[in-house]
Amino acid sequence: MLRTVSKHRLLLRGLAALLPLLALPAMAATPLACGSYKEVDGSARLVIESPTQAIRTYEGQPPVRYQIRQQAQVLHVADLSNGFSDDYTVSADGKRIGSKFADYVLDAPASCRTTPAPAAGSCRADIDTCITSAGTASVQQLTQWCREDLPFACERLITAYQDQARAQQPATLDPDLEEPEVCKPASPQFDEAACKIAAREALGIAMAKAMLGGLTGGAAAPLADAPLNELLQLCRAHPDAGFCGKVADVHWDAGHYAAAGQALQLACKAGGDEHTCRRAEAVTAVPAAALATVTATTLPCGDYQASMGLMSELSFGDQGLVSLGMGSELRARLENGAVHIRHDKGGDFVLKPLRNGGLLGVDQWNRYAVYQRTGGAATCSAPTVYVELPLPQDCPIGSDAQACCDSGKLAGCNAMGHRKALAGDWQAAAPYYLKLCQAGVRAGCENLRSVYENTGDEDLPGKLLALCNRDGKGTHVACDVYATSNWALLGLGMQLQRAAEEIEAEDATDTAPLKTPAKSFRK
Repeated sequence: MLRTVSKHRLLLRGLAALLPLLALPAMAATPLACGSYKEVDGSARLVIESPTQAIRTYEGQPPVRYQIRQQAQVLHVADLSNGFSDDYTVSADGKRIGSKFADYVLDAPASCRTTPAPAAGSCRADIDTCITSAGTASVQQLTQWCREDLPFACERLITAYQDQARAQQPATLDPDLEEPEVCKPASPQFDEAACKIAAREALGIAMAKAMLGGLTGGAAAPLADAPLNELLQLCRAHPDAGFCGKVADVHWDAGHYAAAGQALQLACKAGGDEHTCRRAEAVTAVPAAALATVTATTLPCGDYQASMGLMSELSFGDQGLVSLGMGSELRARLENGAVHIRHDKGGDFVLKPLRNGGLLGVDQWNRYAVYQRTGGAATCSAPTVYVELPLPQDCPIGSDAQACCDSGKLAGCNAMGHRKALAGDWQAAAPYYLKLCQAGVRAGCENLRSVYENTGDEDLPGKLLALCNRDGKGTHVACDVYATSNWALLGLGMQLQRAAEEIEAEDATDTAPLKTPAKSFRK
């Protein structure tokens, strides 16, 4: 009995000794060390400036700013530049950070900076909710968030202003993609089953046009002076490479070329990439007064050169032909007081003449290109005016395209050509596009060129030339397409594509597992 009591006393004493230990709080996670972290399998760096902010740098890209928050071994990261959140894992010693995309290890420790706590009710105070709601936030709310120095909100503000400008313009739609009557509930022709068929047809046309380069995003609606001025002021107050670069774009598109140069300079200083800095240098090297454009009344003549743009050299010659080098020639024309150069992927390159005799690239391909005349021909013959027929909308989506084509309706032939091209049967698409081209529809002639590019059918250039010579005047639109197509280069591209496919097929055969011949034998 005494032994039992002694055992109980010893147990009670042990429990009493453990109570103080149980009352101690759990050991806290090691705080993330401040300093520069190098990416383990890459050249990026993650700089932890304070317990609440960080920045990611990568050569050739603008810096990305983060708002961070550590909870135990989890580092919550809110991307202030692009507007999304992610979680990282912090190592036990606080010197390594990892995610599913990258791992960083501390290699240059530094003292933590002191940063003020976010103001109550601010975007930063509830950054995750703020990021999530940015897509539906009002212009006033986005403006306030931008003033908190949050680049993602600033960029979303630009989009909001563009949406407003677009809403004020009359809606335009590709006639091939307009909603058919069978899909309109208020129409007497409404038919749900027929609408599904029409929808599939429209999708096929859209995909085929994309393959042919016929779907190009129209120019964005230019912003009014008030939002443009506000955006430039925000860029000056809160310079960020990505945001200021987009501010430059909207100013350029609106014809505010000198202001666009200022925004580019700010973007470059804020960590913009080499391309942005080169653009800034090219634009700001021209005096603001010299960036004033005038209405084009004649096509340029001679050679022009720019340090920026998709095309650094242009040579304007007779009949509006523009040489780009390597045997490539395009055709220029005057439209709405600007020089338009039609290219083979849909849309135009657009240039505006400057008072000093230069040219300014204002399309998305040649934005910020300032062309100066370098010599060449002094006089050029006038361009030829080609006879073109707009594609008639004589076969609504949902109709029998083949029947339409057979009855002479060109929209049906166009739809059938797209249908064959989408299926990869370019050779079968050729007769349909040929009918369009014969009628003088430019898209038909250009799509024949796409057929040649995908089949190498040597008869197609000859057919275009025959159409050109048919009336003896040289004004059929086939003449323009034939003259501005680099058939040799297109044919070489087709040969290279076929050679690559043959090599790929041979490699697949060589690497295929060997099959053991079946054997028949008796045991």
